[in-house]
Amino acid sequence: MITRRGLTQWHITHEDMTDLRCMSFTAQLNKVIVAGCQKAMFTIDIDKGHIVDKLPTEYNYTMMKKSRYLCAATDTGSVNALSLTDFRVVKSWKAHGTAVNDMDARNDLLVTCGFSVRHLGSPIVDPLANVYDLKTLSPLPPIPFHAGAAYVRMHPKLHTTSFVASQTGQLQVVDLMNPNAINLRQANVSFMLGMDLSPSGEALAINDAECAIHLWGSPSKVHFNEMSKEVEFADVPARPPPLDWSPDTPLSMIGMPYYHERLFSAWPSHLVFEIGSPPAPIDQALIPYLRPAEIGHYAPNPKKTRRNQVENTRALANSEPALIAPKFLSEKAREQSKAKSDGLVTDAAETLAGTKLNGEAEDDPLLKYSNVEIKYSRFGVDDFDFR
Repeated sequence: MITRRGLTQWHITHEDMTDLRCMSFTAQLNKVIVAGCQKAMFTIDIDKGHIVDKLPTEYNYTMMKKSRYLCAATDTGSVNALSLTDFRVVKSWKAHGTAVNDMDARNDLLVTCGFSVRHLGSPIVDPLANVYDLKTLSPLPPIPFHAGAAYVRMHPKLHTTSFVASQTGQLQVVDLMNPNAINLRQANVSFMLGMDLSPSGEALAINDAECAIHLWGSPSKVHFNEMSKEVEFADVPARPPPLDWSPDTPLSMIGMPYYHERLFSAWPSHLVFEIGSPPAPIDQALIPYLRPAEIGHYAPNPKKTRRNQVENTRALANSEPALIAPKFLSEKAREQSKAKSDGLVTDAAETLAGTKLNGEAEDDPLLKYSNVEIKYSRFGVDDFDFR
């Protein structure tokens, strides 16, 4: 259950809540009953937010309306009248052939609309709205509606007045006790999805497939509360600032949401395994001695390794070149005297040593940022070249 602002007050789950479809208030205003296409119904205390009772049932309910009884529609087109005290089935009617599309119960009357299967095999809207008396638990004469009775609402103040509508927008206001007294209207909608009446009965709202709400009422009689408080809606989340995305944009500019659980990127160390070790290279000296076989080639064993001994190729692949430690000042002084004779050759060799034929440097640039181990000579720290 959440508030109008979108704040969650409580959340209930149960292993038998597999397909909830409907809910309704019970005789106690602090309890609701929830049901669906499952084998159990649940009564929930909305103040405490916990399940009060679990009720087994053999019906799959899709819709509920509370009146003298708790009227519940099933997925097979039947309507059950349930007791408000122990929720047992008091009376059951086969209202429609396939399914109940809409129904409304007020005071002692129940009106249903639904679908039935005709000779073509596809379900169509019934041209009759069935009426039932909840006081005597008996059916009353149905309301004929040739356009197809798809939706129905009872007037909150005129107890015998009903609004029946079709999917095409045709609206019929009829007195259930006098079906001949009808009033027809046509709503300018493409496809009606539902309708509802205000508690005062002065306004009628119709929603259609184009996501529009049509408000009907008498301009001189319809009244709305102008001094009421504003309706609370959920807070609109702030949009993130615009980001100029380019190849040079750092990833730190992308914000991370607040989280409390471990991320998927935090892969545990006990699930890291080494796989796909590269095979050892073939000795080039064995190629002239290869002999064809049914599968591949074979050659005599050169016996360079012990029995059942293999080469660790992963260690060779992961080995990184180390940065040579700089020479001491005393060593450089001794080498300077030797380099005077062949200085030009040494300069040319140092220039070409770190190049390739394609012009790229052979040395890894990351080596310049590696840790260098300081080795001390007999002259101490003063002999180390920190430059």
